[in-house]
Amino acid sequence: MIIGTVSSASRLPSAMILAKSVKKHMRECKVVVGIIEDSMPSEALIYPYFDEVVLIKDLGTYPDMQKFFFQYTAEEATRACRAPMMKHIYNKYTDEHLMLYMDAETKVVSPLEELAAAAANHPIILIGNVVHPETLDMDWLSGIRHRGIYHPGFLALKRHPDAERFLSWWSKLSENNSYYDHGSKRFADHAWLDLTHTLFDDVYALRHNGYLVTAENIMERWNIHQVSPDAYTIDGQPLRSIHVTDDFLHATSWIDSERGELFGSLFQDYSEERKGMAQLAVSIAPWSYSRFAGGEPIEDQTKEMFRRHYYVNPEIDNPFLLSNAFFTGEQRSVEAPSLPALLPKSKPVMQARRRRLRLRRKKEYSVRKKRRASSV
Repeated sequence: MIIGTVSSASRLPSAMILAKSVKKHMRECKVVVGIIEDSMPSEALIYPYFDEVVLIKDLGTYPDMQKFFFQYTAEEATRACRAPMMKHIYNKYTDEHLMLYMDAETKVVSPLEELAAAAANHPIILIGNVVHPETLDMDWLSGIRHRGIYHPGFLALKRHPDAERFLSWWSKLSENNSYYDHGSKRFADHAWLDLTHTLFDDVYALRHNGYLVTAENIMERWNIHQVSPDAYTIDGQPLRSIHVTDDFLHATSWIDSERGELFGSLFQDYSEERKGMAQLAVSIAPWSYSRFAGGEPIEDQTKEMFRRHYYVNPEIDNPFLLSNAFFTGEQRSVEAPSLPALLPKSKPVMQARRRRLRLRRKKEYSVRKKRRASSV
């Protein structure tokens, strides 16, 4: 098995904890980390529990990685880079037959033994936000509709044609659609995985209480017991992994004291470990893609405007060399290119132009790949 995750410099302590926990419980498992920064943090290169660290921008998943990152916030980019990370692992580690993505905030508590059995018959394995039908009341159903049926922070793939098709689909969506929708107040990718059973064969939902216990599903997975100093069960099934966020402890506040203290202890251990890791990592570094080259912070409005016209502004070579004023129209030099695509056009015209530009970008990307291959 090989595990991939995505991290910015500020999330590096969490990725370190994930990798260390993987090596503790699954010594032979490889851990590959994709860094969403413009340059590699030196701490990532020397951390002994990372088998490989790569800059996502160097993977060349999309024709223009600068434009890809410019449109997203750090949280959006983390989500958008899950697919490129897994695609890299799938294409490079051809001897590995089971590949798993986990968010950096995940900690493995015991070996993930059930995954291999599930992958024997299913190329795509997902984790539901709810795994028991009797738990799903109308109040929770509303939340599931909002967040999605599956948790995008845990996804396993077996080497299989369906997995390859899934990766291509996931990557295509991630290029320009992995944003926070302020209208619906959710990330757009929450709904994608809900479509997998319709679009792909042999998709398997792993219904196990011990996988990916989060603040959102603690209402279902509250019945924790400690069976040894380092082992726990949830409703009799081994606790395999937890996804630790700032609201994790608060989400357990309603549980009776005995079980609540066990969750509190897990949270406290994680927090203390993260503090220790933070001393080794660049945890306070600003995100590389949050500022223009001149140092000006990129406003969310600027990112949103660029994202909306991502495919229809080939005139902009490198948006990081511009400014917020350029996009808002408050200040443009005479030499600055115009933005004809920002003018309203009919939907058919816009769709046709997008198709032409996609084809052109694909051709340019193919030429660059051939040149790189011939130069090796």
